[in-house]
Amino acid sequence: MIHLNSFAKINLGLEILGKRPDGYHNLKTVFQTIDLFDTLQVTENENRSGEIHLTGDEPSIQWNEHNTIPRVIAAVYQKYNLRQGFDISVKKRIPPGSGLGGGSSNAAVMLLFLNDYFKLNLTLEEMIRIGMKIGADVPFFLVGGTALAEGIGEKLTPLEDSEEKRVDIVIPTVHVSTRLIFSHFNLTSKPINSKITTFVKSKNYTILENHLEKVTFELFPEVEAIKEKMKKSAYDLVLMSGSGSAVYGVYDVYGIAREQEPADTLPGLKSRFPNANVFVSGTIGRKQYFNRIGASPSGKASVFGADTTEVRILPPQYYL
Repeated sequence: MIHLNSFAKINLGLEILGKRPDGYHNLKTVFQTIDLFDTLQVTENENRSGEIHLTGDEPSIQWNEHNTIPRVIAAVYQKYNLRQGFDISVKKRIPPGSGLGGGSSNAAVMLLFLNDYFKLNLTLEEMIRIGMKIGADVPFFLVGGTALAEGIGEKLTPLEDSEEKRVDIVIPTVHVSTRLIFSHFNLTSKPINSKITTFVKSKNYTILENHLEKVTFELFPEVEAIKEKMKKSAYDLVLMSGSGSAVYGVYDVYGIAREQEPADTLPGLKSRFPNANVFVSGTIGRKQYFNRIGASPSGKASVFGADTTEVRILPPQYYL
């Protein structure tokens, strides 16, 4: 049995720049991987026709051919004429409909695994082309760490990892549809002075904003209520991730002492937000991200996440 860790992300700012002829929106954001992950357990089965058996412990998710995992497997199998059956079981920790990228992360990690397992030697660009057909956030999870994303998310510029940050996440028990949020979003005609461009140079978290917050807050006021409550604490940044529903607070792990600290423990957060899902997490850099996904060089040994083994499932030139 092979264990794959599939990590979540947050959006460090999100700016919507325009609408494309294909209906998607051009955007600018900084993606950041965080230490919150699903676990995929993958076992070879005897079905040589390539049949995939997928199960998961989250009842609100479709564990069928419409799920991102079998979709990316089907895309790879069709393109490269592959056949191998797998039994895949998913233990979900990343809540669906939260803006943390769980489905996209699952697809990307499976794509990385297939590239390694079948020795396809795909380049990053080739994997991005496959991943884009599954979801706009999938390409980022092929890079990990901190990355500037433009276009619909497929134009990636890996950035130097920032200093470690603590990330507290609060998620109301509502499922926010990205399609719904974008269908209600109205573009402004005013030119955008990109705060993300400034952030990339300055690393000033306090200037970041998310253009989708207004729409999500109007449709789901409980998300806004969480942000307003978190803003009363001493975070460097409180922002909604993606289209929501997750709201996160960021502060330096090794920062100076402050008069008012954010909640120090998971129980502390839970007491403040008893009707929400809460997580205490932190940022993880690119090298750590790939070391902890869990694929062995052969793809057949369960050594993912071993602290004593440096595991590479991308060529060295992608570790920036």
